[in-house]
Amino acid sequence: MGNTKSAEKKGIGALNWTLLLVIGFSAQIAWVIENNWFANFLYSDFGAQLSVVTAMTICSATATTFSALFFGTLSDRIGSRKKLITWGSILWGIFTIAFGLTHYLRDSIYNDVMLVGVTIVAADTIMSFFGSMANDAGYNAWYADMMDDSNSGQIGAVAATLPVIGTLVGTLVGGMFVTGLATEANPQAGYIIFFSVAGGVTVLVGIASFFLLKDAPTLKPVKDGGFWHQFGSTFNFRRFAANRELALVFLTLCIFFIGYNCYFIHIMNWMNYTLGFTDPSLILGIPLLIAVAMSIPFIKIINNKKVPAVAAFATILSILGCLFVYFVVGNMQSSFDTENALNFAANWPCFVGIILVGIGYVVFMQAMTVWMKRLYPEEHRGQFEGIRIMFFVFFPMIAGPLLADPICRAFGEKVYQVVDNGNLIFVTAQRAGEMGYDISSIAEGYLPVNELFIAAACVTALALIPMSIAAKIYKERNKS
Repeated sequence: MGNTKSAEKKGIGALNWTLLLVIGFSAQIAWVIENNWFANFLYSDFGAQLSVVTAMTICSATATTFSALFFGTLSDRIGSRKKLITWGSILWGIFTIAFGLTHYLRDSIYNDVMLVGVTIVAADTIMSFFGSMANDAGYNAWYADMMDDSNSGQIGAVAATLPVIGTLVGTLVGGMFVTGLATEANPQAGYIIFFSVAGGVTVLVGIASFFLLKDAPTLKPVKDGGFWHQFGSTFNFRRFAANRELALVFLTLCIFFIGYNCYFIHIMNWMNYTLGFTDPSLILGIPLLIAVAMSIPFIKIINNKKVPAVAAFATILSILGCLFVYFVVGNMQSSFDTENALNFAANWPCFVGIILVGIGYVVFMQAMTVWMKRLYPEEHRGQFEGIRIMFFVFFPMIAGPLLADPICRAFGEKVYQVVDNGNLIFVTAQRAGEMGYDISSIAEGYLPVNELFIAAACVTALALIPMSIAAKIYKERNKS
């Protein structure tokens, strides 16, 4: 009898595994577009507007957090994740397409930083709101409903590797679109087509979810007074802090991603404009593929209840990766072959650096996903997804960019976007003058600097403090 029950509990079914992969993958492509390509598109189309990237990230984080909290509460009350995944995905896709269409406002708002900011930030904020509805409040709570001790390692591995696979595919395919479909008449044509295709796929995934996805049979509506009373109970920090282990895990997550967001939101522009790679997608994509493969052996370790050790290893690897990028990549960038990304003999430091931070990120998320989701109270998983977003998105995506902004200004130099042989490039004021440009008519900006990685390493190291305390509680709880 016991063996039969265990076998039944272990499987989630082929359809659910397929949906877990397809919905999660499409969502990560959409997030990659926002986290990497939107900032790259902004620099390419409107100039090196560092302040707009910072504002865009902060407003996006705020919208994402409110959406996760609001729809997470709604999801628990109605006892359904499916509706959020379906309608959120459809709207998410529509506004991903809309973001690319901001290009057609370029001629009228190019040198007006305020108008550029309002337009870009508003488009990104609305997209993030519906993206969080579908992914954070819907999809993440849906697969958490299916997790148990027998499958948490496998589901956790999928949840952790999907962002990396999404980054890999989104980066490589995005690079193909952006560079391959650009025209002399419209250098941004590749961006617009890429955003439109990805948005269309997200809409189709939402429609497919309507017909194929089913909520977990154990999911029931949970109502605690009126909606706003239940929504407000999310901020009952006394109840939250009572689960000391989960609070420490969330704090660890928060600190790690403050360091991560210090550099990652700028990484495409850093590769493209600071290091000078013509097509940086391969430099980022290939190492991430290796990182995914390297995460597979950790599934068994996590299932053997070694989650804290895996999380600590991943954090230390991330720190070493950031230090490597700063001290090695930063000091060797003049020797890189920026025209041929696949020249490993010249560009090996870039590959090694991204592999280290990539493995650190994947394995960290793999461990932390299992750790925190197994601590969620069953009746409030949707609501706790909202709390997770506060520590995973809201605080890190405010603190990270706010830390990065002054670092770029302090260690960087003002640049101006000009056209050189048909290509958009960033140059100093002196160089712009030598090329015959009047810089008073060009919006000034800043490029990402190598110092972002040393700052990220220092911040990430602080995550080991709450993690070590949580690890002691974990070990005590799992004593056999």
